[in-house]
Amino acid sequence: MEKLQDEFNLSYLFIAHDLSIVRHISDRVGVMYLGKMAEIGTDEQIYDHPTHPYTQALLSAVPVPDPDAREGRERIILTGDVPSPANPPSGCRFRTRCWKAQDKCAEELPLLAVPERFAGSDSLAAHESACHFAEEKDVVGAA
Repeated sequence: MEKLQDEFNLSYLFIAHDLSIVRHISDRVGVMYLGKMAEIGTDEQIYDHPTHPYTQALLSAVPVPDPDAREGRERIILTGDVPSPANPPSGCRFRTRCWKAQDKCAEELPLLAVPERFAGSDSLAAHESACHFAEEKDVVGAA
């Protein structure tokens, strides 16, 4: 795929649940939850500087073969059931499983945008995230 991409200047839309494969072949990554984009950025931004709680939880679940890297890693365990995509919750779709959820999350749909605290910065955390409380979290050893 990489050879064809280089030879014919191709772009691919690759959809997968295996984050280690996505990182291997993708330059830009979008993370979706219940049919809505939660976070978009370069592979480095998403894997090394995730800002959306769902992305952080996903990355914390990626198996790490190195026992030393696994040792200092925080595993984020989501609670609650996944809401029905046919009848999603009001506001943020992830709020029913999010440890950061506040009243605002039920009332107002977060827009996919660069969080204000990172706007105009050179930080790799300055990428689009659909969370009212987006912040960078180091997910040690992810993918």
